Amino acid sequence: MSSLDVLVLGGTLYFGRAVVEELLEAGHRVTVFSRGRLRPPFWDSVEHIEGDRTDADGLVERLGGRTFDGVIDNICYNRGEAESVVRALRGRVGRYVVASTVSVYGEAGHAIHRHTPTRPLSDEARFAVDYRPLEPVREEDLDNSTHPWEYREGLEEYAEGKRHMERVMLESAADWPWVVVRVPSTVGPGDPSGRFAFWLTRLLDGGPMLLPDGGVHATQLGYSRDLAHFLVRLLEAGPPRTTYNYAQRETPSLLSWLHAMAGAAGESLEALPVPSTLLHRHTDLPWKDWSYAPFSSTPVLMSLDRAQREIGLDYRASLEEWMQATVDWYLEDRQRLSVARHGEHRVAELAIAERWQRLDADPGSLFTG
Repeated sequence: MSSLDVLVLGGTLYFGRAVVEELLEAGHRVTVFSRGRLRPPFWDSVEHIEGDRTDADGLVERLGGRTFDGVIDNICYNRGEAESVVRALRGRVGRYVVASTVSVYGEAGHAIHRHTPTRPLSDEARFAVDYRPLEPVREEDLDNSTHPWEYREGLEEYAEGKRHMERVMLESAADWPWVVVRVPSTVGPGDPSGRFAFWLTRLLDGGPMLLPDGGVHATQLGYSRDLAHFLVRLLEAGPPRTTYNYAQRETPSLLSWLHAMAGAAGESLEALPVPSTLLHRHTDLPWKDWSYAPFSSTPVLMSLDRAQREIGLDYRASLEEWMQATVDWYLEDRQRLSVARHGEHRVAELAIAERWQRLDADPGSLFTG
């Protein structure tokens, strides 16, 4: 393919950075729009436009008159940001690829907290579309063209904003060549979320890990570098005005995923299966928080059929390979593990694990000391 002029909105951190690296490797010319606070090693190989993505008028002013073959937008979070990029670039871009989220379907990023026996949620608070009879959910199972513009009480702004972004795309003029990609929780080198680090820190301390219901449910994650590769492929050849689900091909159980992490780290995994109802009802651990024990509740699983059929899913790393790359990145500099949250609860977790390990026949004795 011939070289393209590509604008990346947000290209200095995490998978935005991986996108820029992917574009440069493919021989494309890259312009990065960012505040300029971070300057990755590729900085001298790209053009930089300094600006704040949340400043709608500033975005239009700084991009005014520019023409690009394609745009990849990793940092569009709401209606205003979506409308501003359309206003800035309509008629002067060949394809606009924008990251959305699995959270538009419901659960994490949609609900304010986890559904637990002690903090139950209504179905409306859990799901934008009740995916349980539909799973794995397809892109057409959720139509955001009539989603209300207001932010509804009791729901996270994150998924609401992404649904608003999708509605802007759906309502845009026919000459706006958008491609929306719904992305799951994504891990990999540079991940700032702390989700991967939560489990790796506990693995490395050598103590047992509490695993609600044994972690037998399937997980569906993204790997930052394969996601970047897919976004670039959509930019090069994706059908415009189309929505895609995207995730890694594998859907391992959480337990299997942790075993892969242990293998990559050269450690033994001591996972303790404990009924989630006991953990939720009888411990003070913050199970309601999505950031605690990430991926430990059943996720929304997305169908990848459309992406496979229309684009072809060209994964370059197996689960074992991307797990090794991610673990190695953290172990190169263990200070990177500081992004892990809830470290203050580790002592309590170990105390519960110790009581569970010496439990005989009475489950109630786990919580009576």
